[in-house]
Amino acid sequence: MASLTNDHNPMSPNPDRTQRRRESLRPEGTNVRSGIYDIIFEAETSAGRGFDIGLLVAILASITIESLQTVPGITQQPQLLKYFDIAEWILTILFTIEYVLRLYCVRRPLSYVFSFWGLIDLLSIMPSYVTYFIGTSSRSFVIIRSVRLLRVFRVLKLWRMMNEADELASAIWKVRDKIIVFVAVVLVAVTISGTLMYHIETYSQGIMDEPVNDLALVLNIDAVSIEKIIDQDEYVVLDRGTTPLPLNKLLTPSEYLAAQDEYNDNAFLADTGPDAILKMVGAVDLNEVVDKLQDKVETATSSKSKTQFQQQLDVVTSIREIANRPESQFTSIPQAMYWAIVTMTTVGYGDVVPKTAVGKVISALLILLGYSLIIVPSTFVSAEFIQQHQRANEQAPPCDQCNALGQREDAEYCYRCGKRFAA
Repeated sequence: MASLTNDHNPMSPNPDRTQRRRESLRPEGTNVRSGIYDIIFEAETSAGRGFDIGLLVAILASITIESLQTVPGITQQPQLLKYFDIAEWILTILFTIEYVLRLYCVRRPLSYVFSFWGLIDLLSIMPSYVTYFIGTSSRSFVIIRSVRLLRVFRVLKLWRMMNEADELASAIWKVRDKIIVFVAVVLVAVTISGTLMYHIETYSQGIMDEPVNDLALVLNIDAVSIEKIIDQDEYVVLDRGTTPLPLNKLLTPSEYLAAQDEYNDNAFLADTGPDAILKMVGAVDLNEVVDKLQDKVETATSSKSKTQFQQQLDVVTSIREIANRPESQFTSIPQAMYWAIVTMTTVGYGDVVPKTAVGKVISALLILLGYSLIIVPSTFVSAEFIQQHQRANEQAPPCDQCNALGQREDAEYCYRCGKRFAA
């Protein structure tokens, strides 16, 4: 994309090499491929600018959809999830078309495929296809799509210049590219750290890391059913309420909607996803299960039975220990991103805190990174502010009486002899 192939790109350490690389990708002659190349890779043109802005909107929409699907309230609305899936597939198809067009219009497609941004483009469209053909959750791929936000720096540089109001505003405006790059990097860091913390604190606190067969032992249901619940393919009845629905019965999304219509939304409780598994484990009296298994171990008549019961006891004891840990406060990616912002700004409300060792390490790194939120922009502005004064002093003519150099451009009197300058 043009954002990484421009010879003035602030992220490029070698402009000449970047320019040569861009020219090496450009197709020869003036044809359809060349026209498509100009639109996709050249942000200076109006069509290229529009393409980049449209791509930015699509990337942000994709990340927003993936993030919202982790909010607990949304997972209980299958109709809304259906709309999200449709929107995600539309965006995936658009990204796929974009990727194919990039390969079509460059001179050497393989060179682009194995480039950094070529790999990012490919990885960003893989999640939906992997989910469709294999069944792996695409939530974990949101980080890859977040990295694509780095491609928008060039677009953000295209804003028309504003009139200078004063020296400070002028200094800020002249370093706007650096500030925009810095803010964009911070936003990407917030997205990545928030997504990491959500997965680390939610799925790495214990229960969801246990083997499916161990969870099946505790919940007394088969492992295949547990996988369907975790992957949000089916709902599970957590509270039958006043309905004849069996407890722990699995319902497809259509069956869930039909049950809501037949009974009442509040007549029973069903959920899906990892939260449903956690609720199911919470409903089990693990102490009672442990006591029963201990009795079986003590009364076992054969060494084989005793070994089997002891293994089951170890599994349930481990899950009981994990279940007694404090519940994760990172209930969704947006909330985790809120925590990241609060942490990076060193505000630290304390309403959401990490419990795992890895989470605490990430928290410490974000706090240290947070100090740059003030230092880096202020350094840019201060340096430009000083340069403006130096340029003004160099441009101002010397005093015609004492020949003193370095006069302020807006000065009314000479700083050395005090002579009044002509208006």
